[in-house]
Amino acid sequence: MPLVLTISGFVFLFLGGEALVRGSVSIARRVGVSEIAVGVVLVGFGTSAPELLVSIESALLGHADLAVGNVVGSNIANILLIVGAAALVMPISLSPGAGQREAIVVLLATVIVVGFSWFGELEFWHGVVMLAGLAAYLAMAWCSGGSDWPDDEEEAEPMPHLGRAVLYAGGGLGLLVLGADLLVEGAIEIARKFDVSEATIGLTIVAVGSSLPELAASTVAALRGRPSVAIGNVLGSNLFNLLGALGIVALVMPVRTDAPDVSLAMLAMLALTGCFVALVALRRVSRPIGVLFLLAYAGFVWMQFSIHGTP
Repeated sequence: MPLVLTISGFVFLFLGGEALVRGSVSIARRVGVSEIAVGVVLVGFGTSAPELLVSIESALLGHADLAVGNVVGSNIANILLIVGAAALVMPISLSPGAGQREAIVVLLATVIVVGFSWFGELEFWHGVVMLAGLAAYLAMAWCSGGSDWPDDEEEAEPMPHLGRAVLYAGGGLGLLVLGADLLVEGAIEIARKFDVSEATIGLTIVAVGSSLPELAASTVAALRGRPSVAIGNVLGSNLFNLLGALGIVALVMPVRTDAPDVSLAMLAMLALTGCFVALVALRRVSRPIGVLFLLAYAGFVWMQFSIHGTP
């Protein structure tokens, strides 16, 4: 039964994330929202809706370890699994300056969150600071009025009618809520059945499940010969996971960050974010690097279960 719940949650999260992003982007273009909102903000943040809902659901049920593990694990999966898969399909080449501002913001946000984690737990005021930082970035992005990503984000098929786009977005949100509920319930049962810590389940199984929309969007973009979309998607998603999802969880309840599996994963996330930002600055992610990323992610998952699997 737990496996059925978990798989069902994965499916609903995937379908809901796809519908929400498609509908949101279509609405934004129809009503003339700025290009940056359509690019990194809407697509990157939209695909992070599963992480947000899974984390909130976990926190409300009193499973904060699962919530923080989901966010940190999703950011690691976004870099190693998603960028790695996209680069494996087609090497990623960026135009000069593309995504560099967002990369710096993501690195700063990661440093801030990891710094907060050294207090032993994320408290209410940490959440306020994180959400304020996210709001400041959104204001900056909105006022800048431009993005490096919109050309890559154009859909090959015509946009749906506004009413249909609203249905896509609303239906997608409903599927995300249902998927998050099923995934969290299934993950908790798996953790109890196999005597694995909730943080480890969040860092691995739940993280991959809630990252399925990012994986789908990035892989499709690579298959269409537009692999640079993966970079914008990952940057926006990681930023929202850190400041939005984790910030809201900290408002709901204190989140312990002094457990060995969580603290080590935080440091791994910081190191990987630094490497990712360097690759964005170099403007290229080759196939060999993509293979290296995928192997590194396999090693990360193995390490979580072999070293930190038990509570």
